[in-house]
Amino acid sequence: MTPVIQIYKSMVRLEKPDYTTEARQLLDHWDDSIVSKAGYLADHTLFLPVGTEQAPDLKTTDLLILQDVKGFDAFEVIKSWDNSGLPEWFRNSRKNDILSSNPSLLSFRRPARRWTFEIFSIERNETGAFELFLNYSANEFSIGIPQRADHKISVLSLHQPVRYRINGKSDFTLTGRKQRTFAEYDYILEYIGDADQIVFRDLHKIATTKIIPLDSCKLIDERKMLQ
Repeated sequence: MTPVIQIYKSMVRLEKPDYTTEARQLLDHWDDSIVSKAGYLADHTLFLPVGTEQAPDLKTTDLLILQDVKGFDAFEVIKSWDNSGLPEWFRNSRKNDILSSNPSLLSFRRPARRWTFEIFSIERNETGAFELFLNYSANEFSIGIPQRADHKISVLSLHQPVRYRINGKSDFTLTGRKQRTFAEYDYILEYIGDADQIVFRDLHKIATTKIIPLDSCKLIDERKMLQ
């Protein structure tokens, strides 16, 4: 059986003129549900879209992560770039850059004691739950200042979701031509169960509505007042 963690992510960068009270209030909002094409877990079966590259082998995989990104559809990105008419090398480069920044499926296996994912490190403890850490030292330029120490955020136990928020600002003033930018990260993470088999479905059959467990989340808010 391979454990599966479901993540919902919202990540926004705003330049200083757009970093208003009204804009920040809009970032607080999550819909009750999201239509997902990333895949889903049901009755210990992991359903994934046909054509998923590098599909995990459950016999050798120690952790699977499914991620849905607010306002992002990987299949629309692929379609848009493939139909752009630009040179193939450029299309593929840009498409891969965007997709790698918003992965919908990741698999991990030992011998790593901790696995790294985006701004996090994840480690399974002796109880079978997952300890979640902020990996700031490897993501300082993405998150921005003020600086934070790497630290434990929370424990992800089965069906006990956690919402984690952090922000930061970056100054790119070497040329004097670029505005200060503000990054706002908002993650909802839940250990949703274990998979013992994978079934691949056509894209028109894989879409499903996922209920975002916002009301039952433990909130950990590490945002700072930024100017």
